[in-house]
Amino acid sequence: MITDILELGEQTKLRGQVVVLGSGIAGAEVATHLARHGRDVVLVESGRDRFEPSIQALNDVIFLGKRHRELDPDSYYHRYLPPELRGVSRVRQFGGTSNVWTGKWKYLQPIDFEGRPWVANSGWPIDFEDVLEHYRSAAKDYGFGDLEAEAVRPEITALRTTLAADGLKMTSFYWEKSPTRTAIRFGDEMRRSENLRVVLGATATELRLDDSCQRVTAVVCRSLEGRELTVEGDTVIIATGAFEAARLLLASDRQLPHGIGNAHDLVGRFYTDHPKHHTGSLRPGPLTRQYANELQYGPKPRFCICFALDDKTQEEHQLLEHVLYLKPIYEQPADRLWRILRFRPICQDGNGAIASYRIKFVTEQVPQKSSCLKLGTEIDALGQRKLEVNWCFTDHDRRSMAKTLELLTQRFAEVGLGTFDFGNDPPTLENMTDAAHQMGTTRMANHPEEGVVDTNCRVFGTENLYVASSAVFPTGPSYSPTFTILALARRLGQHLLQTTPVSTTTVHAG
Repeated sequence: MITDILELGEQTKLRGQVVVLGSGIAGAEVATHLARHGRDVVLVESGRDRFEPSIQALNDVIFLGKRHRELDPDSYYHRYLPPELRGVSRVRQFGGTSNVWTGKWKYLQPIDFEGRPWVANSGWPIDFEDVLEHYRSAAKDYGFGDLEAEAVRPEITALRTTLAADGLKMTSFYWEKSPTRTAIRFGDEMRRSENLRVVLGATATELRLDDSCQRVTAVVCRSLEGRELTVEGDTVIIATGAFEAARLLLASDRQLPHGIGNAHDLVGRFYTDHPKHHTGSLRPGPLTRQYANELQYGPKPRFCICFALDDKTQEEHQLLEHVLYLKPIYEQPADRLWRILRFRPICQDGNGAIASYRIKFVTEQVPQKSSCLKLGTEIDALGQRKLEVNWCFTDHDRRSMAKTLELLTQRFAEVGLGTFDFGNDPPTLENMTDAAHQMGTTRMANHPEEGVVDTNCRVFGTENLYVASSAVFPTGPSYSPTFTILALARRLGQHLLQTTPVSTTTVHAG
């Protein structure tokens, strides 16, 4: 069932066994999974079916450090989106930020979970095997291509071997034809479900605790129209992005002065994103011409490739995992004439002759406590304190990016992939944008002195509060976090099925 907070009439209270906050990839996945298995679920979403600028404005933050990209209706980079969403990285609408993402699905690699001695605060308290079954089950259920089979395809194996000889590595991701939008994928199921009630237009503003301050008993929600709703549950899952997960924990400070899960001042800290640069170009070399069909971006669905320095090189030079993507730019008549007059060989894939490749360079960031979010003094339309965001970087970030670019430039040329051209705009942390991959603000750890949630994503110091989003990522290599968000949501759903009994009643109003 899907309702709006304004349709609840005089009802001011709902109850479910499980309360889920947010309807994006994680929230929709865990809510529908639990409801299918007989649990009573209430899902609360700040937005509505249609995009509303007044609700979107609740996302406004105060930037103290590097700014994020902002709404730009004329952006060339997001032409596939309606103008009101171009450049937006966090969306308050039914379906959450799935409404703007491009549909790229990629596993983290085993090494991505490991601690690297040269990267401060790196390493996960779980390993690749802990999420692999959930990657696989999600790929099957969502209809993704098989990334593991793709990795051993002869053409991919041959290219990987050639690159490895020059200290490069490559991995594949699956690109959907139509990106998963959770409002579309799960909308009908949510409307029909007897165990799931979705409430739109309701923004979670506070978590209330019992007298022990160890159990969340209710979520207070408000709407811009002045309605207030209290949702009670035995288990509460914050399935918002990294900004709102941290803000809700910090803002719930009536009973715990520093907020929930913040006994060690770690909520909102270790904030990372993926700075990216996408205006460089590559003139294709012989290896690119040989494997041009493997480098296609269309037609979708398809597998695509990204490149990086190999693990040995990263360790030798104490580098982070920075990744490079190549997008074919096809010849226009003038390009063809230029190529013919200069006797240059043609580079051609299944879509046509390629003039060059656009380079997208995406960087990993060192997790550090000073890159953080905190509550400010400015108030939003719901009377809530806005976040102040200090997105900042270390000397290690700068050294790593410069050295990686130097080595990639050299090795791409040596192996025959081609030559870079960044013109007058080479990548720097100052001219790069965020990638809308907010991570780390409630990082996962083995102990509360090291993070905010445990290995089951339960908030330390609580018995029944969980976070399901990239907020829990301790580190985030330079590619889309969405598949791992989905895998962790599935993992959490399985954990809760083992601890939450099947209900004998359906979700009801109180």
